[in-house]
Amino acid sequence: MKGLILKGAVVGLLSLPTIAFAQAVDKGTEQRPAALDLIPTGIYDPTAGPALRNPWRPDIASCSQWWGGPVGTILPPGMVPPPAPPEGTHGLVGFNYSSSCHLIEGLASASVRAQGFFVRGTIYGEDVGEWRDGHGTDQRNGFDRRTYSAGVGFAAPDGTLLSFDYTRAERHKTLYGGALLDTRFFDADIFAARARLPVMAGPLKAIEVTAKATLLERENDNFSYRPLVGAATLARFSRDLIEGRAAALFAQPGLAYSLGVDVKDDHRDATRFQGASISTLNAQSRVQPDARVSDVTAFGDVTANLNASARLLAGIRLGFVSAQADDVNASGLVTPGYGATPTPRSLFLQYYGVTGEDRATETNLGGKLRLEQDFLSKTGTAYVSVSRQVRTADPVERYFVSFTPPSGASLNPGPVHRTWIGNPTLDPEKHHIAEAGFAWQHAGWKLAARTFIDHADDFILWDRARGQSGILMSNNASVFRNIDALIAGLSGRVGYRWSSGFFTRIDAHLTYGENLTDNRPIGQIPAIEVITTVGYDTPAWGIEGRLRAVAPQNRVDNYFRTGSGVDGNGLGSEGSGFALVDVMATWRPLPNATLQVGVENLFDKAYTEHIERNDIDDPFLVNQMAAGRSLVLRGLTRF
Repeated sequence: MKGLILKGAVVGLLSLPTIAFAQAVDKGTEQRPAALDLIPTGIYDPTAGPALRNPWRPDIASCSQWWGGPVGTILPPGMVPPPAPPEGTHGLVGFNYSSSCHLIEGLASASVRAQGFFVRGTIYGEDVGEWRDGHGTDQRNGFDRRTYSAGVGFAAPDGTLLSFDYTRAERHKTLYGGALLDTRFFDADIFAARARLPVMAGPLKAIEVTAKATLLERENDNFSYRPLVGAATLARFSRDLIEGRAAALFAQPGLAYSLGVDVKDDHRDATRFQGASISTLNAQSRVQPDARVSDVTAFGDVTANLNASARLLAGIRLGFVSAQADDVNASGLVTPGYGATPTPRSLFLQYYGVTGEDRATETNLGGKLRLEQDFLSKTGTAYVSVSRQVRTADPVERYFVSFTPPSGASLNPGPVHRTWIGNPTLDPEKHHIAEAGFAWQHAGWKLAARTFIDHADDFILWDRARGQSGILMSNNASVFRNIDALIAGLSGRVGYRWSSGFFTRIDAHLTYGENLTDNRPIGQIPAIEVITTVGYDTPAWGIEGRLRAVAPQNRVDNYFRTGSGVDGNGLGSEGSGFALVDVMATWRPLPNATLQVGVENLFDKAYTEHIERNDIDDPFLVNQMAAGRSLVLRGLTRF
């Protein structure tokens, strides 16, 4: 069943955002936001791909922390360190504790810069255990995470920058409630370099180059941390992600523009092993048959000041994509109790009529046009934009292969709807988006709103094989196919802060998604949500309460025999609404020190988020009951 395994070979990378926040965290990284920064946009991103369309929400308490790190706990949301630390010695030490989550995490970061040269480093640790839901039942969960990073560099007053950073991230003994497998280890080595060279040759002002290599290794099994049931199973995954950018920056009076190229190479290899016992493991399925997707994109961006209060922003993207899987003919695979496992090539041929042997190529054109207008003495900004954004299918959507015998077997019980077959014939998603919004802040008021409508051609949908166009089988196995879709959203914020220290804020989000090809809702669309915050704040202390109200979600794709079954349990359940109350008190004994104590889910509500999360290297989702009442204690100090 759908709730048995978790989703996404790519999502392990998302357990690492701690790195981006932790490196060189110093004073001065939090600045007063520009007007447009007030617009609440982080609830749904239609162009981000299946693993990222619903971003991690730092305002949602989550014991599992599957998307990683102390975002919104130890570190304030939106806190991003600068490319180079400021002069002098700076650092940060923080901790976070949650009672229901059995969670404790700590962070220490420091940087030293003198005469332009700098060094920086970070140590982060997190231990999580089972959590207790609103029914008082413990949910199986747990992991230990450690992250270490170090960097060196040089930064000059003229803008010259050269930096090198290395990060080692380790997560061990990850237990998944409701899944068939746990993770022994999930480790990553990340190498990052950045250079900026001022040129000052006419309009050419600088050259910037960035490069990053992320090397991931992972093992999952069903016997290290649980009693063995059925066939002993071990899965090994590796991923090498290489990313780079080179750009030339130009500036003239009233005009700034850049030209450059982005490079991304995503290489994945994975094999699942099975046997009647732990000592008799043999290769059973080529989960990722040496798959690679490469993308080289040339880009140009320009910002032109039309007058003192209006700007025109434009950009163009021309991408060249290459995709291939080099081991689709993998042989010698055996499914215990069944016999020879079909090769990836034969499965692609069976489901889509192609072998998957050929290299796929794409040429993708995208662009944007955006007009911004300041108003009311630049206390507010409004904008309108149109864009075409193209997303190519990732290695999971193209080449993922997870075979289950169609009628079951002695050690591999069916049914076939547990089989997953990626689609080498997928076209890239083409999103045509119209968007408008505004933000205004003045005299204690903050108002902001954003709306968008997206007509997506060739939207990549996780679906079930039922003989649709391009699908040759009709057995409810999980497949990927292109559809046309319509996605729209509306977000708003209104807030006011009185001079006495009292404040209030209301955030609201509404998202709509429709599968135009099949005339049914798109799965995993967030429900209507309203968050009301009230509080009192002074330089020394503060207190606030928050009511998060989420409506029932009845526009769902929730039955695997008629749709994808991506929502709920896949058997027809619908998302229930809920309302949660959190309270938090803050004390600032020193200007650079903060202590917080609070209670999340004050009334111990039993609820489940509609948006499911994913972490294990298999494209299923999981949605455990959320945590009940939890005492939280957080501290942060900087120097």
